[in-house]
Amino acid sequence: MNRTPLGILVALITVLGGCAAGEPASSQVASPEASPTPEPTMAATADASPSEAATADAEPTGTTEPTPVPDPLLAVELTDVRSGETFTLGALAAEHGPVLLEPMAVWCTSCRAQQHEVLRAHETGSFTSVSLDVELSELPEDLAAYADREGFTWYFAMADAELYRALQERFDRAVTHPPSTPLIIIGSDGTVRPLEFGRGVRSAEVLLDELGAG
Repeated sequence: MNRTPLGILVALITVLGGCAAGEPASSQVASPEASPTPEPTMAATADASPSEAATADAEPTGTTEPTPVPDPLLAVELTDVRSGETFTLGALAAEHGPVLLEPMAVWCTSCRAQQHEVLRAHETGSFTSVSLDVELSELPEDLAAYADREGFTWYFAMADAELYRALQERFDRAVTHPPSTPLIIIGSDGTVRPLEFGRGVRSAEVLLDELGAG
């Protein structure tokens, strides 16, 4: 058996130790390093929760205005005692401008005086008149004869018991007391405005000013 010289063994050990010390880093186990957080993408936004997606996609909306409720008085169907024509106060106001509604009675002298002022107002103003008989004991033919006799050319109609009660509930009992000369203005926009009751007969000029029809 041959013996290797000591010097050669020492040299081999030195060479082998150097190779072990210079082993490439790729053969060593490196500790993991934290990877940077990726920036959000469009795909990530699309994967958001439903509530977040709905908030992102929602478009601003304006405030919804409530629909105004029509005044029930405007829809009451009335019948002209002379022509038999049926009409509503709302339709008259919408088609012809402001309406002057006058609760009255044939026997009421204050009503007759007020109606003659209305007649004068019609000579220069543009508006529609409706005289509404609130005396439940009177008859349509008596009201028609009265209107013809006095030369009044506008609408004359009878109030039934239901309308009579509705007027009292809405405007107080004075509205069905003809000597208080109650007057109510129906605007072309559907507004209902009672004039102060009990002030006596209003002149044609005052009526035109109240109506805005002069």
